[in-house]
Amino acid sequence: MSTVKFTRPGHWAQIEKHLAGARGERFAFALTKTLHNGQDGPVLEVVDIILINDGDVESNRDGWYLSDNALDAVHNQARSARRGLVEFHNHTVGPPGFSSIDERALAEMTSYVIDLLNGAPYGAAVWAQGAIHAEWWRPGPGPGAALEHKPFRTVTVLGEHLKVLNAKPTTDERFTRQIPLLGPDAQAAIAAMRVGLIGAGGTGSHVALDLAYLGFRDFVILDDDLVDTTNLNRLVTAEQADLQNPKTIVARRRMRAIDPSIKVRTLPGITPTGGHPELNDLDLIIGCVDHDGPRHRLNQIAIDTRTPLLDIATGMDERGTLLALGGRVAFILPGEACLTCQDELDSAEISRWARPDQERALDRAHGYGTGTANPSVVYLNGLTVNAALAEMGAWISGARPPARWLDIDLIGTKTSPGTQIGPRRIPSRNPGCVDCAKAE
Repeated sequence: MSTVKFTRPGHWAQIEKHLAGARGERFAFALTKTLHNGQDGPVLEVVDIILINDGDVESNRDGWYLSDNALDAVHNQARSARRGLVEFHNHTVGPPGFSSIDERALAEMTSYVIDLLNGAPYGAAVWAQGAIHAEWWRPGPGPGAALEHKPFRTVTVLGEHLKVLNAKPTTDERFTRQIPLLGPDAQAAIAAMRVGLIGAGGTGSHVALDLAYLGFRDFVILDDDLVDTTNLNRLVTAEQADLQNPKTIVARRRMRAIDPSIKVRTLPGITPTGGHPELNDLDLIIGCVDHDGPRHRLNQIAIDTRTPLLDIATGMDERGTLLALGGRVAFILPGEACLTCQDELDSAEISRWARPDQERALDRAHGYGTGTANPSVVYLNGLTVNAALAEMGAWISGARPPARWLDIDLIGTKTSPGTQIGPRRIPSRNPGCVDCAKAE
């Protein structure tokens, strides 16, 4: 599908303040970078904004419009910067939507601007009473084809508080006791978001069910594995009858039992070299993988697509006696320190995972990567996942800034034994990071 991402919340705050303060109509433009332009529509990142002065806005009996000089200046700035454009203007009454005057003006303008900007997608949005309606246009396939034109699936503001500006209000009675906690805007955002769940095993199965209960309805789930007997102690989406079925399929079945309206696209697991275009148009990536190879790949995809990444891990350190048992939650927002910045990834593990099949087989012959599966227990997975989703809930509801890192310790210390969950301060971005520095 298609989305506009405000990765600098201040950009949207300036646009909304500008539009909300108008007596009549005001205009603003976002300069955009195309992150992805797939079959379902463009994914755009806002990199700069232009606020139109009131002196450049004119009106007649047909409505409000920009002066030719102001419009030329915007188009020339976008062209010289090699950026696309999304236009914003306000209406005084809601709900937001294009008037017949807007539609006539856009019909005349879109082809000209797209041609001027060398085929970059063009967007337009109407703001009214705190919400927006937004649509996109782009060249159609083939010479002489008409422009493609559809609504944006989401327009998001990505900061300490997630906002989905074009989310439709939900009136589903199932959430009567949840909305007072999260708020109606958060519940609407949840229903609008598309989530990528990578890993449908021990932790991933908890995530799948919890998100279905919360009201998420649009998923892409990646995993290669089949259900086997050793999974049945912790795979909360599976039962005895599911043995030898794909973990993705049993997850989808259980999620749809909770909410039949849920859409789930199931795919094989993450790979070292695959492009994974299915992960390019997400609002949130949740990683539930047990290896730093795929974790590093997800880190790269989140950076490239400017998508928040919620990475969940559990583990045990046992050397004769149990030294450590717990979990870790990392919540990475665009522009913040990535997992590589934080020195949280094992480069040797990543390198082995990325090697061709023949080389990995040779490694196994020499004893690398042949260890037994890590011990795992259902309550550790459930505790870690629910701690992670509590931070996600804080982020979507705006109740507080989310913790960027949580350490979960099921052992404790000699003086303070027992389960402990504590946030950790994360470092600033490393300007020389080999993964995320190039994204700025």
